[in-house]
Amino acid sequence: MATSWFSIVFTSLVALALVLIPLPEAVQVHNPQWLLLVVIFWSLYRPAQAGLLYAWVAGLMLDVATNGLLGLNALMFTLTAFLVLSLRQRLGVAPLLSQALLVAGFTLIYLMVSLWVEGVATDLVSMATYLSRALSNLAAWPVIYFLLSRIASVAER
Repeated sequence: MATSWFSIVFTSLVALALVLIPLPEAVQVHNPQWLLLVVIFWSLYRPAQAGLLYAWVAGLMLDVATNGLLGLNALMFTLTAFLVLSLRQRLGVAPLLSQALLVAGFTLIYLMVSLWVEGVATDLVSMATYLSRALSNLAAWPVIYFLLSRIASVAER
C-alpha cells in the first residue's frame, strides 16, 4: 500500500516537472498533458488510491505551479477522473488503441471546457493547437501506459 502511494506521488511529481520544463513555443503546443495522462492512468488502474480527491489535488498542484486560474485544472482533472471512473470497467479491458482514442477524447473535453471557462476567443489557430494537444496525448498514452504499468507492477511486489 505504501509503495503504491509512493508510486502515485512520484509519477505525479515527475509529470508535473515535465509540464514545467520550458520548451520553445513551436514544441510547447505539441507537448502532451503529462499530468493529465498520469491522473487518467492511476484513476483507471488504482481507483481506490487515486480517485477524485487525487485528481483534484493534482489539478490544484498544476494550477499553483503554472500560476494559472486557481481551481480550473483541479475542476477539469476531477471531471476527467469522474469520466474515467465511470467508464473504468469498459476502458480497463479495451485494447490499447481504443484506450488511446478515449484518452484523446477525454483530453479534447478537458481542453474545450478549459477554453470555455477561460473565455478565450476561439480562432482556427487555437483550435488546431488544442487538436494537436489531443493528438499528442493519443500518441503519448501507450508510452505512459507501459511505463506506469511497470511501475505499478513493481509497487505491488
